[in-house]
Amino acid sequence: MEVTKVKIVIPENPDEFKAMEEIQRDAWNAEDITITPAHVLRAAQMSGNCVFLAYCGEEPAGYVFGFLGIHNKKLYLHSHQVGVKRKYQNSGIGAMLKLKQREYAINMGIDLIRWTFDPLQAKNAYFNFVKLGVVSREYIENLYGELRDGLNQGVSTDRFFVEWYILSPRVVSRIRGENRPPHIEDLEVTVVTQTRIEGTNLVVLKDYETSVHEKILAVEIPLNFNEIKERSLKLATDWRMGTRELFKNYLSKGYIVADLIYSADRRRCFYVLLKRSLNEVLNKDWWLD
Repeated sequence: MEVTKVKIVIPENPDEFKAMEEIQRDAWNAEDITITPAHVLRAAQMSGNCVFLAYCGEEPAGYVFGFLGIHNKKLYLHSHQVGVKRKYQNSGIGAMLKLKQREYAINMGIDLIRWTFDPLQAKNAYFNFVKLGVVSREYIENLYGELRDGLNQGVSTDRFFVEWYILSPRVVSRIRGENRPPHIEDLEVTVVTQTRIEGTNLVVLKDYETSVHEKILAVEIPLNFNEIKERSLKLATDWRMGTRELFKNYLSKGYIVADLIYSADRRRCFYVLLKRSLNEVLNKDWWLD
């Protein structure tokens, strides 16, 4: 698919809002009970909230849905959903929708967009931290309870609450594709997780440390958490519980989750946690110190 054929519009007719329901079913294998219904999306759009639909040619291919929120008495945009049909994933449509959302927020005089995502989804982590430039200072246990869609079924719905400071130097640099972080082998960083490989490409969380005090830490996560979950729910649960303890521990001590980095062979990935102020993280590439 050529991304030049993609157009993003404000949905206006009932068929377009119904199409957004179908995108949810396709993107997340979602049951009807978990889907944001067309009438809610319509009401959100009518009341001035952030609702955009992406077309590939004449076919609805993805959408973004957000609404205004208040945090610490400050107005922000809460991005609730970005969904892209499976056949169009990895085409750049998701990024185009997020940039459209950023444009919406800027036009509204808003400089912060927030949302949640599963910390063990490495692909989403790369998109959020590396390509968009989010940071996270909050980890939430089992935010939604049990979900029945194909992506979440079987494990607790722990989430990072991420912050996208859309006018910051960090974000501007990331969305331009500048200054990507280096590989872990090129850094002096303390890895607080110990892992091993079992069987065929099954990464096991063997142990972890919660009392390290270095300014830069790394937490390994599996590249293929969904595959681990399908093959061994116990190992997936071990990953969830272990990383839950790690992230809650270090975030409570003032660390900020700032990036996702890879090994040189791209077979391992790690979150980078920094003991720095938010202002420092947003205004300077952390690996240049």
